[in-house]
Amino acid sequence: MPSPPGDAIVATESWFVRRGLPHFIFRYSASRDVWTRAAPLLTLVALVEVMANAPSADFELWVSVLASIGAIAAVIAVWVVSNRLRHRPLFSRPEDVGPVEVALFVILPALVPIVTDGQWRSGLVTAGANLLLLLLIYFATSYGIVPMTRWVMGHGARQILSVSALLVRALPLLLLVVIIVFYTAEPYQFAHELPWPLLALALGLFVLVGVAFSIVRIPRQVGELSDHESWSQLRARARTTPAAGIRATKPARVPELSRKEWINVGLVVLASEGILVALVGIAMFGFLVVLGMLTVPVDLASAWAGAPIDELVSFRLFGADLAVSSELLKTSAFLAGFTSLQFTVSLLSDGTYQEEFLHDLREELRDALAARAVYLSAMIRPARAKS
Repeated sequence: MPSPPGDAIVATESWFVRRGLPHFIFRYSASRDVWTRAAPLLTLVALVEVMANAPSADFELWVSVLASIGAIAAVIAVWVVSNRLRHRPLFSRPEDVGPVEVALFVILPALVPIVTDGQWRSGLVTAGANLLLLLLIYFATSYGIVPMTRWVMGHGARQILSVSALLVRALPLLLLVVIIVFYTAEPYQFAHELPWPLLALALGLFVLVGVAFSIVRIPRQVGELSDHESWSQLRARARTTPAAGIRATKPARVPELSRKEWINVGLVVLASEGILVALVGIAMFGFLVVLGMLTVPVDLASAWAGAPIDELVSFRLFGADLAVSSELLKTSAFLAGFTSLQFTVSLLSDGTYQEEFLHDLREELRDALAARAVYLSAMIRPARAKS
């Protein structure tokens, strides 16, 4: 059987990446596909850290300059020696960044303040910061966070047109409760006394609880997505993707999702649901702000708060003094956060909600899983033949 067209393979892999599913790529390698692409950034960060950590307040200016030059020269020397040992051009960029290069990125900049001035604390902070940077780069690049976010945002943008209908369908009773609470004095008193940082922490708690609940439900959702369809059904789904151009025969068994592939799909599901919940929260916040601005005059808001309110924008309309105040924004934000949390629970626990609001997402992910099945059936056979 002839090899599958290379263009279709490349197009399918690019299609996976654009949807935030890079781990669907056959033999996706962290050293080749993550660290090597990040090598220029890591090199620049290491050089900046070396230059910043080499000088000391106890050094004279010329000594600090020499220390920085010497530290940079040491880093370049390590680079040259590493290339020499691997029989590569002395100043060439590494083709594969492995554990040795990653360890050097963490250790070398951290050693500079220790060696030059005995600053152990500075060295440990540098090493810790580099480890954190490596984790962020690996997570963001390995799981395609940027393209995933772009695709999820595009998918979420299509939901904006239906947000009003979504609110009417999903939140009628809660909306009634929110409106009743909104027109009482307690929220304004609460908002008047509550500083913005504490409100931010409260909203962060809502987000944390919602994310935790979503994570608990993700295994079931991914399991439902990855239920095996017949080969003919998979091929039919794949015809709407770039994998339609791949010539593949029916495999004995479609490979199960690996751990990283499973996490990749779970992240896409989590991000997509997060966008939907965020749209609900933003819509509720905007609705409450406009409603409060038009129906709660300044005098009434001050009476409810028990003190003059903090007016941010004020105006007169039909003889009434109206304003957008800090109290109104805080009250609206808190109620919108509570509404978003309630919607999250409903979305993930009610099958009717999932079918109505997540149907398109599920179908697109099933298409991606079908494309993966066709793609892998074409990639695995040649790889086994070569081995």
